[in-house]
Amino acid sequence: MANRFDPPAGWTPPGSQFQTSSTVSRTVVGAFLAVLVTPIGIALAAHGALDTSRWVILGDAADRFGSAAQIIGGGLLLLLVSALAGFTPVATILAGLVWGVLPGLIYFVSPESTWRLVGDLPLMTDELHIALNSWITSGFTFVLGLLLVGAGVAGTLRQR
Repeated sequence: MANRFDPPAGWTPPGSQFQTSSTVSRTVVGAFLAVLVTPIGIALAAHGALDTSRWVILGDAADRFGSAAQIIGGGLLLLLVSALAGFTPVATILAGLVWGVLPGLIYFVSPESTWRLVGDLPLMTDELHIALNSWITSGFTFVLGLLLVGAGVAGTLRQR
């Protein structure tokens, strides 16, 4: 006896013509998004952290809302990158290696090169250069990169 709910022969669900089984486009878009969003999140959080160090000096005159909003915004962008591991783990691993592990390793091998490389980054204020240098020299970008790589590896293992 046939199932009473079998679809008619040749029937496909609406919208199925737009679905692709290829993961190449998903991986490319995810990698582009992760590599683009990660440095923005790092820069926002680093700049906000630099501003919070002035709270002690300036007291109530400091812009507490702006720096807290930068830290929260940067954290949310980095959360977005780590959440990409559920869709395309390669993107999160790539972003962690490029924007976290690699700058950390460059600093460990040649600290003076790190100062020069960060100083040569275009479209950044001197204050942001200082903020990024402080994050790299404290090892935070290296740790962040390892966390993103770990999220990507976890996403890969979960998909198996």
